[in-house]
Amino acid sequence: MKKFIRDNPTIAFGLGLPLLLVAIFLAISGIPTLLVAPAQYEVLYATHYSVYNNAQNAIQIAVVGDRVQVSYVGNTQPYQTPRLWRFNPKTGSAKEIALQLPPGLAPNSGRPVEAEKTPIVTPIDVPDLAGLKVDSSSLAPDGYTFSSGADYYGGHVFDGMFFSSRHRMQAELIKDGRSIRLPNTEGAHYGNTVRFVGWVLP
Repeated sequence: MKKFIRDNPTIAFGLGLPLLLVAIFLAISGIPTLLVAPAQYEVLYATHYSVYNNAQNAIQIAVVGDRVQVSYVGNTQPYQTPRLWRFNPKTGSAKEIALQLPPGLAPNSGRPVEAEKTPIVTPIDVPDLAGLKVDSSSLAPDGYTFSSGADYYGGHVFDGMFFSSRHRMQAELIKDGRSIRLPNTEGAHYGNTVRFVGWVLP
């Protein structure tokens, strides 16, 4: 092997350089994981939260004070029902919180209807949210932020070199270069977005 390297320095360099760059990339990518403290706060987020959830005939999720309030606006079945998740960064698990539609909703014809001047607002009881204190600030008490949507650049030095055309749709918790991907958020797109709700307080 040594004789081959001595006799063919150009080939050896050509083969060794990519391996060296990969090793450097892996080392740099792992630095934030070693230096940045793990996330400490659970986070609530909703998936399949479409543009229709800001209008009538949709479930709306809001934080009022330090409590999560879920309500249904309208009297017709929704185009799509959001799913609410509680993610624990210490275990890496996400638990779905069930959201029940109010009874007696009229069938959805699929055709746009004129919005009611005074829409019916029906509170939805969610037992898993009872007594839960939530901070809806963009920055968690431990310094992490919630990020979702299209991401063409992952924040690493070599991502721009090797994956400049990579298109990723993924929600994450981010702090100083360290990122934690959130389950069930892959492939989110316009009309099927991920919505941050808040950080669960002790």
